[in-house]
Amino acid sequence: MIKKILLIFGFLSLIMNCFSQDVSFSQINSSILYLNPAFAGSRKCPELSMTYRNHWPSLGSQYVTSVVTYEQYIRDLKSGFGILLMNDRSANGIYSLNSFNIYYSNQQKLTNNLNIKFGLEFSYKQNFIDSKKLFFEDSFNGVTFTNNTSESYLNNFKVHYFDVGTGILLFNDKWFAGFSASHINQPNQTLIYGESYLPIKYNIHGGVIIPLDKSTDRYEDVTYTPSISILRQGQFTQLTLNNNIRKGKFLFGGGLRLVDGYSYRDALLLNMGVDTGELLFFYNYDITISQLGPTTGGAHEISVVIKINNKTSGKKITVPSCSF
Repeated sequence: MIKKILLIFGFLSLIMNCFSQDVSFSQINSSILYLNPAFAGSRKCPELSMTYRNHWPSLGSQYVTSVVTYEQYIRDLKSGFGILLMNDRSANGIYSLNSFNIYYSNQQKLTNNLNIKFGLEFSYKQNFIDSKKLFFEDSFNGVTFTNNTSESYLNNFKVHYFDVGTGILLFNDKWFAGFSASHINQPNQTLIYGESYLPIKYNIHGGVIIPLDKSTDRYEDVTYTPSISILRQGQFTQLTLNNNIRKGKFLFGGGLRLVDGYSYRDALLLNMGVDTGELLFFYNYDITISQLGPTTGGAHEISVVIKINNKTSGKKITVPSCSF
């Protein structure tokens, strides 16, 4: 085999056979639809959100994820609906994932102070390799590489598939606890040959609002919100702890992410944000504490949430607090 082709197919095998770990966000409360479909329509007002994550930017082969979501709760149906669009690029765009997800949730009251929501996720996804960024030995013209090659592209380096997920959420106005399962149909998403089934991803998560200082002006209240996410996919386990403090319009905090049985340090999480009531801006920076060290450049994660028609209604709508 040509050395260049061996390197390329080795790269493809590494991507497709290392249990295809899903994208992971540092701030679990900033990507709630991605966390659990039962969160669909879990705010008191419709929301449009955008999240951008740049992972290990200093390594050259960047891992960049962009997400846009919209969600809304319809009181008469006791149901929430959501849409998520995601683009995830690895190795400077050589490998990409495009995803279109729709969400549905149904809410029921268990007691006067406890609610339950069930959620479903249906997705259409496309994984592909940008062949224009691949160079073979016979494409070298003596001066530079061209896109001309006699090599055949197996499966055209592109695959389409449907994906299904589900989730459940218990909550009141002070805390929430949930469980979600993604890829329950385990779709085959190989790009080259054979089979590469996407492992089911399980996630247990929860959070609580703890008042620290209650002011006569509710916009000056101080609250502490710890949250946790335990993720399992294939042989991979991840624990994420977030701790956020909110004083009036300002939010700040820190957290920790551990992987592989909690024995392997991954990152310290630092964050800050501003919530004006109509607009939420949130920034998170990962400090790499694994063996890779600071040379990775950590990770930058930016979230912007637009709260549409965020006005107090005369009718009480029992959904998880916007503080989550």
